[in-house]
Amino acid sequence: KKFLSWNITKKTLRELPEMKQARTDHCVVELDGKIYAIGGCNIGNKTVLQSVERYTTSNGWEFVKPLITARYGGCAVTFNGKIYVMGGKSNRNSLTSVECYNPDSCTWTSCADMALTYMFPGAAAHNGFIYVAGDSEGNPAVERYDPQRNTWSKICSLEGEWLGRAIASFDNKLWTIGGRVRRDNKTSVAVYNEDGNCWIQKSSFPSGYICSCFVVPLPSLSSK
Repeated sequence: KKFLSWNITKKTLRELPEMKQARTDHCVVELDGKIYAIGGCNIGNKTVLQSVERYTTSNGWEFVKPLITARYGGCAVTFNGKIYVMGGKSNRNSLTSVECYNPDSCTWTSCADMALTYMFPGAAAHNGFIYVAGDSEGNPAVERYDPQRNTWSKICSLEGEWLGRAIASFDNKLWTIGGRVRRDNKTSVAVYNEDGNCWIQKSSFPSGYICSCFVVPLPSLSSK
């Protein structure tokens, strides 16, 4: 249930009010100044969770509309004022399903399914599309979702069957970072070339990362 805040300037952690429900392998996103904890798994009885919690500085944590399908190990992004949750697993079933949350109506709606299942994939919203790539099984496939048309399409796969990659949109580019092959954490960094539909290798990280989370802090947050 623990919830921590990282001060970018002072490089310190501060404890904030705990979540209402203990969860692991869940998704976390920020939308309109609110933090959402979505799905996951209860460590104690290993129940896959359908619940969703929202944090505000004024009200702390509160439950909002639950997911259509309970899931853990999926991914989530925000796009055009909505939250999209993709993939993961529900009990023993790997999921291709996608859900969209509208905070104005507090409702989840089903979107078009992905072509493949993804467990602990990387995901990012970039230039009007949502990208899902890689997973814990080393699947190198990458799929792109068009929210306007509600359709998925496959693009160029990533190099190698690496698990636990991270994906981020930065400087008008889509980046993939790290991952693991067997016990080897990768330092690889690549950028997607949309015109050529290919991944271009960039300078490597000094250290390897797996199942990492990369964010681009907003200037307004750096002083808080």
